Amino acid sequence: MFSRRFVYALAACFTATGVSRADVDLPTGGKVKNVDFERHIMGLVSKAGCNAGGCHGSFQGKNGFRLSLFGYEPSADFANLTRDNLGRRVNVVRPDESLLLLKATGQTQHDGGMRFGKDSWVYNVFREWIRAGAKWERGSGEIKEITVAPADFALLADAKTKQLTVTATFVDGSREDITPFCDFKITDDAIAAVSPFGLLTPRQPGDAGLTVLYRGSVKAIRVLVPSPARTEAYPSVPEVNFVDTEVFAKLKMMNVVPSGLASDETFLRRLYIDALAQLPPPDVIRAFVADKDPQKRAKMIDKVLADPLHAAVWATKLSDVTGNNTQALEVPQQTQPKRSQMWHDWLRKRVAENAPYDQIVRDILTANSRDGQAPDAWIAFVKKVDEQSAKGFKTDYPDKKTLDLFWRRQQAVPAEQWGEKVAAAFLGVRLECAQCHKHPTDRWTQDEYWAFANVFAQVTFQNNQFSNPDLKKLVDAENAARRDAAPKGNNNQILLVREMFGGGPGRAKPNPATNKPPAPKVLGGAVLSVKPGEDARVKLADWLTAPENPFFAKSFVNRVWAHYFGVGLVNPVDDFSLANPPINARLLDALTKDFIESKFDIRKLERTVLLSRTYQLSYATNESNKFDKNNFSHAFIRPLMAEQVVDVLNAAMGVEEKFTGQEEAPLGTKMVELGSSRLNGSVAYALRIFGRPPRTTACDCERATEPALPQTLFRMTDTVVLAKFAAAEGRVTALAKSKLTNEELAEELFLATLSRLPKATEKADAVQHLKDAKNRAAGVTDLMWALVNTREFILNH
Repeated sequence: MFSRRFVYALAACFTATGVSRADVDLPTGGKVKNVDFERHIMGLVSKAGCNAGGCHGSFQGKNGFRLSLFGYEPSADFANLTRDNLGRRVNVVRPDESLLLLKATGQTQHDGGMRFGKDSWVYNVFREWIRAGAKWERGSGEIKEITVAPADFALLADAKTKQLTVTATFVDGSREDITPFCDFKITDDAIAAVSPFGLLTPRQPGDAGLTVLYRGSVKAIRVLVPSPARTEAYPSVPEVNFVDTEVFAKLKMMNVVPSGLASDETFLRRLYIDALAQLPPPDVIRAFVADKDPQKRAKMIDKVLADPLHAAVWATKLSDVTGNNTQALEVPQQTQPKRSQMWHDWLRKRVAENAPYDQIVRDILTANSRDGQAPDAWIAFVKKVDEQSAKGFKTDYPDKKTLDLFWRRQQAVPAEQWGEKVAAAFLGVRLECAQCHKHPTDRWTQDEYWAFANVFAQVTFQNNQFSNPDLKKLVDAENAARRDAAPKGNNNQILLVREMFGGGPGRAKPNPATNKPPAPKVLGGAVLSVKPGEDARVKLADWLTAPENPFFAKSFVNRVWAHYFGVGLVNPVDDFSLANPPINARLLDALTKDFIESKFDIRKLERTVLLSRTYQLSYATNESNKFDKNNFSHAFIRPLMAEQVVDVLNAAMGVEEKFTGQEEAPLGTKMVELGSSRLNGSVAYALRIFGRPPRTTACDCERATEPALPQTLFRMTDTVVLAKFAAAEGRVTALAKSKLTNEELAEELFLATLSRLPKATEKADAVQHLKDAKNRAAGVTDLMWALVNTREFILNH
């Protein structure tokens, strides 16, 4: 066996004289000319997965062999390939005897399996690189950017394939076709298949995302497979606003015709559930259907957007987004649900007042306990709120300028978790993967992760720490008085005054990879220059809420769209990344531009979406759009939020939920008006099985929406639900005692549950059942039970 020194000497000889460039013949019949082996070899290592000691992407192979995840550390990969294990993995004298090739082609058995065939183009590239001396220099092939042709979307019309071309622009200014060295991933291979060389083959009409990856660079486009060409001309579809313009333009390109408008009854039910988490009362439905005013839908939209319950719906959703987790709030335990309610009410007040979204977020991000109040004034306010909370459901906390409860937690929250929470909540960006390594499908590096985390290093909320000595003296005196007045026992159950503030000394956290703490920095932007005593969060808020921020406005626009359509323009809604292109980028840009120009007017944004013909389309499909899942050619049938389930069920039954225990609320309180994430009794079970999130993480994925058998059994057999049928104040009892005819009873029950009149056959069956029932009450109960157990009732459409 050659000594390592001799191998290195030979490598030097072959580097000087070997071939570093050649044409590559691809199995598709194509050819990539003048390939620079040195420049691309590390990218090929990542693509081929030839780690010669285990499967691709493993952190540890056999005999200590390691490759970096997705090839993001080419210098380490090069050392492992050519230097470790006495350099046995490459043989520059006899390239075909290199372990790198023997194992990857299955000629020598190993656990990683066969990665490519002998004499394949991959084999030939590796062989030529080894024969030329297995040379690689740090920075070789450093990418400035990659571009994909076609750039925005690949339209696969007439069942024809389409070849993608990926071009790299290197730091030295040169450009090369790197298509065969890239990884291609498609989100839905039922729509189209993509080969390892970027050849797209259509399978069925639809729309999917395609991601191209090359050595840390990521690019994404949409793949569109149109429906078969129409024999007749594409119909003219009316447009209400720019939402329709962008949606229908894409549909036309895909030969998909949108459905017609939803009926008045369907539209009204959809609007009430989405905007109020309620069902429209039967008399409201009758009046709306009978109204001949062509502007009646616009007027109804304005009416529900101004309804107090609408603000409650968004306070509930924003409680999810901001992490209003009752059990994580500060002790004592009995005050936690009340603090959650204050959090919810603070958000609700601002939505009701239509406060600009950027101001709402700023008042969350830069929150502190005192809001500039003098120490004695602040302590007086805290005492007042504590007393109100102990006595009832409402407090003056919503009048406080900033939401310091966002930062007040029972356990200390590490700065990196604050970074993840803020990025997910207000930018729609998931940072978790960058904590330990470069994000595999996005731009974020490990250093950027920790630099963003250090923005929050100054946040202080600990026992007996205050922003100034005078305040500390007053608080110590107040807390001493509270301890003296409290029953002897567990001190954890004493409600003490604590201050949350920013601008403290803090301690920046180091990047584990370098053991050096990076300076506080905004995502993808500049370092924040913070003087002693300044709060870095203020400068963060300036950057985050700026109109030119690439994520802030888009993220909220996307959340609003997802609420009203069931699918975000970027989906999941908190996953804005290079590898997750918008379903309709032009629409997202147009909505974002309008939102910014309106100075972040939430009500105007909602009104624009709700007025659009797109929102008001029927759920009934036609031949061209029956397979559409994400282009909004028809209304998508979607599950209700857990809170909507509780309120909609009660609305149908004509009863009020009785909340008991720690979260006790006045009779008449709706589920969407409650802030606590910890509830007792049967309502807690209903919320759990219908997917209400515990709000323990920064991920939108916590809210489950999948149907499940317990949901059906709950409506059919739960004792608390069944008791609502017999409630003295409920709809069933009232209708059974009424003087309505059987025909009128059937109509009233259908309106109260499905928000429509029964069809002729449905009405006949209902009337017959009411006649055959042993008594009127039993007949009404049976019919109501049957209706609330239909899919039409439990789904929004």
